[in-house]
Amino acid sequence: MEASVSTDLSQQAIVANVRGMKGWLKFLGIINIITGGLQALSIVGILWAWLPIWLGIILTQAGSKAQEYADKNDQAALAGLTGKLKTYFLISGIVMIVSLAIIALSIILAIVLSVLGTFSLVSLIGALQEQYGVGE
Repeated sequence: MEASVSTDLSQQAIVANVRGMKGWLKFLGIINIITGGLQALSIVGILWAWLPIWLGIILTQAGSKAQEYADKNDQAALAGLTGKLKTYFLISGIVMIVSLAIIALSIILAIVLSVLGTFSLVSLIGALQEQYGVGE
């Protein structure tokens, strides 16, 4: 008897949590879709505008699955919700890793170019001084 009461309370807590997040999932999904649409209006942004649109669609679908689960207590809808969230976080994680790698490579490239540029500038100044006899 006690186990069934505990299970009922857990089920109610899950339904309450899902009901509370369904609106936010749809809201964030729509915002992502709008953001991707606005990025697509620019020449440079069109290259990656598909990504926020795709993530927005996934979040909107997750919000619909959350609403379905909250309304009908359908376990398949809960599985669909968690599947959509898994996909969203997987894509977001991959994008984050790629972004961090690009940032790291950019920093390394900037450091290398600045060091090479500094040495080239020093040698250029030395060559100009020798050619024009400046500083003698």
